[in-house]
Amino acid sequence: MVLQNVLNGSCLARGLETQASRSTGFRTSLRQLISHLDESQQAYDKIAVDDPGTKCLFVASMVKWAHLANFRLLDYLEKINKGDCEEVLALDYAKLCNKNYWLRGRKKSDMMAFSDKPLKDYLEFWHSDETSWDIYQLYESNVCELADNLKKVKSTFEKPELYEKFMQQMKVAYADPDIDYEYEQMKEAYVEPCTEDYLTMQVKACVDFLKSGMLNNILSISNEEIDKVDEEKLRKLLDPDYKTPDNLKKLWAKLKKFIELKENVMLVPKRGLIRKHVLKHFDELNGDHFSALFRLEKLLTLMHQDMVKLKPELAKYLNKVEDANTFGIVNSLTRLMQQAWFKEFRTDKKYDAAWIEKFVSDLLASEYQQELLTIWQVAKKRQNLKSYIIGCLNKAGVIKGSNLGIATALLNGSIKENTNFANYMGRGKKMVFCDWICNYVKD
Repeated sequence: MVLQNVLNGSCLARGLETQASRSTGFRTSLRQLISHLDESQQAYDKIAVDDPGTKCLFVASMVKWAHLANFRLLDYLEKINKGDCEEVLALDYAKLCNKNYWLRGRKKSDMMAFSDKPLKDYLEFWHSDETSWDIYQLYESNVCELADNLKKVKSTFEKPELYEKFMQQMKVAYADPDIDYEYEQMKEAYVEPCTEDYLTMQVKACVDFLKSGMLNNILSISNEEIDKVDEEKLRKLLDPDYKTPDNLKKLWAKLKKFIELKENVMLVPKRGLIRKHVLKHFDELNGDHFSALFRLEKLLTLMHQDMVKLKPELAKYLNKVEDANTFGIVNSLTRLMQQAWFKEFRTDKKYDAAWIEKFVSDLLASEYQQELLTIWQVAKKRQNLKSYIIGCLNKAGVIKGSNLGIATALLNGSIKENTNFANYMGRGKKMVFCDWICNYVKD
């Protein structure tokens, strides 16, 4: 009853449902609800009004925004859990999943200060007996529920199967069915393409992708990363009359975050990072961006297949982080190593989030990919695999501590669980990929 009274009394929020219903799509209206709620709670501490009635009404309006957002989120969660995902809810999850973010500021102290009188003493149209403290408690419970629901959305989208299904839907809408024909036309420019010719074709395909503008206004880059790009060498691989973007050097530095050069001839996409980028910036992307991305991925796949025919040893770089099982390892390991325990035990600050992502990506692209996949495919052994790799990192000097100490900080589980994890960490040094990890860190 208290909630209903607050929802009915919140005049500032009465037009909310009408506005949301006019939205062009479910995801857009849901994102608007959450964004407007966020903007409102940020604005509360900036309003130059001391009137208790105005402030109470402000918080009451936020209660309604949060209540409606939760209602929509539950429906959205139900749909995506069934694999029915047409669009991605792109939000700043790191911020919005934090309950303390929503509860900061003066809202609590203000509502407590005004609670000595019922709301009807402050607001003429309010006829029930609620106080400002009742409103705040509703606000707190609704935004905490919102944070929990957003965590569920985020974890659901981290499931590789859902992302793959979503991208397949996008390919139906935006992928060009004539890419194979275009590729054959590209090859006709060379009598008998060699690996160096394929490098030129890959570079051109990448620059064509950069022209789409997908990376123009997103993804920050440092001057140091830009300076590392050899633009002159890059342009030598292109035709003299080929038109390149004016800011080619900067864009190529961005691209290098998603694509790496193997053995000086093969440009291999880091699909795990591309996936993360798409999910984070979905609302900034359009159909042309997706068409360009799918074109690049398809062309590189076709080129790599032909390159392997010329140089079979390149086969180990194919299908890097492509199937759902490999996505699962990448996501699980990356999340595990980006938790607080890793910072506590790491031996150097250079082992940051970027290093972790690259290490996991490179590990899954190594010659031990199949061994890792074989272990991961057995659900009961997945925790063991994590233990092995953490143990190898301890041996390699990336982290330093006793196996039990690390396991306890990592799991925070029972004595039996911590000890079991620590034991498997010790067995990690006997795994075939341990030397690779130690050499990787050394290099």
